[in-house]
Amino acid sequence: MYRIYLKQDGKQILLPVTPSEIETKAGNRNKVVYILNFGEINLAKKPGLQEIRFTVLLPGRMYSFVQMEDGFHEPEYFLNCFKEYKAAAKPVQLILFRRLADGTQLFCGNMDVLLEDYTVTEKGGEQGDFWVELHWKEWKAAKSIRYSVKNQDGGNVLMEQGQERQAKTPAATYTVKKGDCLWNIAKKQLGDGTKYKEIAKKNGISDPNKIYPGQVLKI
Repeated sequence: MYRIYLKQDGKQILLPVTPSEIETKAGNRNKVVYILNFGEINLAKKPGLQEIRFTVLLPGRMYSFVQMEDGFHEPEYFLNCFKEYKAAAKPVQLILFRRLADGTQLFCGNMDVLLEDYTVTEKGGEQGDFWVELHWKEWKAAKSIRYSVKNQDGGNVLMEQGQERQAKTPAATYTVKKGDCLWNIAKKQLGDGTKYKEIAKKNGISDPNKIYPGQVLKI
């Protein structure tokens, strides 16, 4: 069973129906150049931003396959959320939980994205239901780097200021706050969101989705 959560400014929603397919495209920044008397060469560069596309059903009635955690929501509720994502012009946290039918938890996805565009479709014969095609693009925070001019080998060169900070020792425990998820806690406390399974196992949590504010976790 797959579950897709969207989170922005502490407000988290669960998409009511998991898309039948999710397309992730890895961005490409490589550049092909031509060198005289040699031919084409491909210059490898760091990868570009990932793009994610999927189409989700927003049901107008309570079908048996609808997923919900805080009651049934009409399509308008989700459509307003998408409008807010565009109007806020801020990243959205896209969280994908993957679990097999036997309950086995697979690896999860967690990425900050921006909603590039979306298309809403109503189909004849499906009154009240909406289909929304969503296009997301990975978001990365811009970082400023300070440089200073230093004399080296008789000339001036630009040197990056400061050194890498040493990894901090994780706290022994962590108290869950409103809006937290195990992935974020693992990323913040252990520096790796994929270690959420270790925290879940250490605390006897069978369902990583179900943690509550005030809960004290062993890290």
